[in-house]
Amino acid sequence: MKVYEKDFKEESVKLSYEIGTKKAAEQLGIPASTLTGWRNAKKDHKDVAFVGSGNQRLIPTNAKEIQYMKK
Repeated sequence: MKVYEKDFKEESVKLSYEIGTKKAAEQLGIPASTLTGWRNAKKDHKDVAFVGSGNQRLIPTNAKEIQYMKK
């Protein structure tokens, strides 16, 4: 399994919103399904979408953190 850096994923997601998922995936040389997964992760988890290296996302424990996660 190929591993991609967080910055690459972030920039790939941005590009996919600019030119479309299929076209961005072709330009980047990655499967469109991979890019779609990254887009979904970014949409669902915002700034903590790509934690990497087996690190876990922190689960919000109070109302303020939960509100931040919904932004």
